[in-house]
Amino acid sequence: MAKEKKMAVCRYCGAEIAANAKACPQCGGKQKKPTYKRWWFVVLAVIILLGAIGSVAGGSGEQNPPAGSAVNSSAGVQPGPSTESAPEEIVYTAYSVFELMQDLEQNALKASEKYKDQFVELTGALSVIDSSGAYISIRPQEEPFAIVGVTCYLKSEDQKAKVMELSVDDTVVVRGKIKEVGEVLGYSLDIDEIVSAG
Repeated sequence: MAKEKKMAVCRYCGAEIAANAKACPQCGGKQKKPTYKRWWFVVLAVIILLGAIGSVAGGSGEQNPPAGSAVNSSAGVQPGPSTESAPEEIVYTAYSVFELMQDLEQNALKASEKYKDQFVELTGALSVIDSSGAYISIRPQEEPFAIVGVTCYLKSEDQKAKVMELSVDDTVVVRGKIKEVGEVLGYSLDIDEIVSAG
C-alpha cells in the first residue's frame, strides 16, 4: 500500500499541493510557514507571557513598604507628603518587671493572655548583658537574686551603644513588644527603645 502524502492548499491560488512543497506548481507562489508557526515566534510569545505573569505576581508585593521603613522625624528627617494615612502611633503600657513576674508566678496562662504581643514600657534592674550584644535581661528591682526575668533582644547598633554604658544592677527602662511568655524562661521582648538607664 502506497504511503499517502500530506496535502495542503496554496495560499495564492487555492490549488491542492504537497504540504512540504516550497512553491506551488500551478502558480509558482512561494509557500512560507505562517509567522505563528515559526520557532522564534513561539519563543518570543513565551517570553512575553512569562514577563506579564512576573509583573502581575511581583507587583502586588511592592505596594506596601517593608516593615521598619518609616521615616523617623525625631532624627531630624521630615517625612514627605503622603497620600496614605499615617501609621498608628504605638502606645506603650507601663509596668514594673516585678508586676509581670508576680502575674507569671500566680497564673502563667493568665499572664500569657494578658502580656503576649502587648507593647509595654518596663522598669527593672539589669541582670545580664550578653557578650555578643544580642540581648539583655532585666529582673525585678525588689528581688536582687531573681533568676527568671525579662529577656530583651537588641535590634540596633544604637541600642547596643546604650547597653555598652550600663552595668549589672543598673535601673533600666525599655519599650518594646512582648513576644513570648513562659513559666520557666519568663518573658521575652523585642526592644524598640531604651528609654533611660542609670
